[in-house]
Amino acid sequence: MSDLERLLLDHAEQMMLLVEPTGLRIVAANRVAAQTLGYAGDDLLAKTITDVECALQDIFYWEEVRNGQCQDIAAQEGMYLCADGSTLTVGKSIRVVAHGDKRLFLVQARDVKNERKIADDLAQILSQLRATLESTGNGILVIDGQGRIANMNRLFSSMWKIQDSLLLGHDDVAILDFVAASVVDSETCRQRLREIVDGNETKDIFELRDGRVFECRSRPQYLGERIIGRVFGYDDITERRQAELALRESRNRLEEKVLERTSDLRAANTALLAERARQEELIKKLAEAHAQLLQSEKMASIGQLAAGVAHEINNPVGFVNSNLGALQRYVEDLLRLLSAYEGSEAEMNEATRAVLTELKQQVDIGYLRDDIGNLLAESTEGLQRVKRIVQDLKNFSHVAGTEKQWANLEQGLDSTLNVVWNELKYKADVVKEYGGVSEVQCILSQLNQVFMNLLVNAAHAIEDHGRITIRTGELGEDVWVEVEDTGKGILPEHLDRIFDPFFTTKPVGTGTGLGLSLSYSIVQQHGGRIEVKSESGKGSIFKVILPRFANPANAPATPQE
Repeated sequence: MSDLERLLLDHAEQMMLLVEPTGLRIVAANRVAAQTLGYAGDDLLAKTITDVECALQDIFYWEEVRNGQCQDIAAQEGMYLCADGSTLTVGKSIRVVAHGDKRLFLVQARDVKNERKIADDLAQILSQLRATLESTGNGILVIDGQGRIANMNRLFSSMWKIQDSLLLGHDDVAILDFVAASVVDSETCRQRLREIVDGNETKDIFELRDGRVFECRSRPQYLGERIIGRVFGYDDITERRQAELALRESRNRLEEKVLERTSDLRAANTALLAERARQEELIKKLAEAHAQLLQSEKMASIGQLAAGVAHEINNPVGFVNSNLGALQRYVEDLLRLLSAYEGSEAEMNEATRAVLTELKQQVDIGYLRDDIGNLLAESTEGLQRVKRIVQDLKNFSHVAGTEKQWANLEQGLDSTLNVVWNELKYKADVVKEYGGVSEVQCILSQLNQVFMNLLVNAAHAIEDHGRITIRTGELGEDVWVEVEDTGKGILPEHLDRIFDPFFTTKPVGTGTGLGLSLSYSIVQQHGGRIEVKSESGKGSIFKVILPRFANPANAPATPQE
């Protein structure tokens, strides 16, 4: 044997022995065999094969070889006796080889102790895996990379109701077709079973034709980085789906009841808010009416007081006027008598005339005679003014009745001007532009209050000195009164609130905010309206428009004089 052949033989992974069949002597052995069996050098060459192979079946085999039988052994397990007396389980093969004109037996053996341990461990793992598959709560199906069924647990076959004939026939295609055909959406199920090498995990819900519902989760099976199959897990979620449906229906019914109840509550809340708003509006109107009533009663009381004062003043004014007329006649008689005495001065003696002349100079008889007439005329004129003021005060404060009567608004304006003149004369020049309007059916004392509020407000709007213009006119069956001032005007944001009760732009303590509100109410009660135009910094125009007739439907064609 050459060195190269020996080198090749010694570096083989298995034990290799050449046996001579006649004496069963070992004629050649590689280094692996010597090292594995514990022999040094060429010690094995002094042994027979039966000194190494100690299993009974091996001994019988070699006896048959000695007797001339030649039979190859492809794979067989045997027992080898080591140099230290221990035994070694090996897996071996025997083949007859020719060497020249001789026959030799080539024995190749390997230590299978580790392989057996690995096989045992693998069997244990497979047993545990099988137990795990069978004990899981899901139906498990494993398909290899070629689309064949690699494994399935009993729960899978039972939940899919696979017939025993299919299981015993091991027809994978028929089994998978049966599974797909059991699903309503067969094509999707069949597609999932074909997607073996897909690297994604999937989750599907399959409805079966018998009404059950399965949840399918699948994931790839890896060997290292390579996908070698796919694992499918099926869970019967029929009861859960039914419970979910029942819960959903219950929730929907509950939501409907909640919505219905919410709708009822909203309706009740809306009604409550509407009632609250109505009550607040009634309370507001009641407060306005109460305030206006108080203001009206206050004005009525003031009117009664003014009427009483006017009546009391009227009595002394009457007899003062009468006495002043008598006094004027008496003075005229005295002056006539004085003139007669002066005509007789020539008949008096010198001393008497001197005394009278000196007395005339002392009393300035010429001035006295000229001035006494003027004094009496001015007193008469002043008394007439007092009488007019008293009469205007009586007209302004007239509260004898609440029945509407025909009245001249221009006369009411004049009466009101006389009453509030003290408020106006220092602030503005009053310009009258009367249009000679027709009489109106009204309660004049109430309208006088409106005119008074408008005039006083116009005066208060003028900061230094300005002008107040009063106009009257007619438009169809309506009569209008307009009060314009050159004051500071009204801000745009205040225009919508000027008729609200208690709203005022005057400083605290100088206005109640009821004047315009009461005026608006009085004009409305007369069937009229108040229009306002104002420009900040230039002044305002308040226009009161009143129907001539208290009841236009039943009114006469012309007012009764």
